[in-house]
Amino acid sequence: MKNLIYVILIIAPIYIQAQDSTKVETPTIITKLKAGNSLDFESKSIKFIQVVEDSRCPSDVTCVWAGQAKVLIGLYENNILLEEKEIVMGAKAITPTNSKILFKSGTQSIYGYHLSPYPSSSQKIDPSDYYLELLVK
Repeated sequence: MKNLIYVILIIAPIYIQAQDSTKVETPTIITKLKAGNSLDFESKSIKFIQVVEDSRCPSDVTCVWAGQAKVLIGLYENNILLEEKEIVMGAKAITPTNSKILFKSGTQSIYGYHLSPYPSSSQKIDPSDYYLELLVK
């Protein structure tokens, strides 16, 4: 029994020191971008142009398919349109292709996260009420 305790006392500090303490997680920021507005980063910007489609299953209805929403964004540099992208948002936030970066500026990457408000069968969403939630890492 004493031998087991000695072995544990010798191995525990080695195991603790072996842990990588140099990992620093990049902070994640969620920002909301209202339809028609832009988010600027240095000389680049991303503009939420419009919701192309919102077929997400309403929150008060049971559906076979959860649905999706398609959003059109514009990517700009020095106020010049570089390209327009259509992104697909799943019903549960985060784009179906998690690793897809929408926009990169220097050390920051921007990911599409969620489209709000979530639909309800009792209320129609006005296009100007939509906002796009973006993850900035």
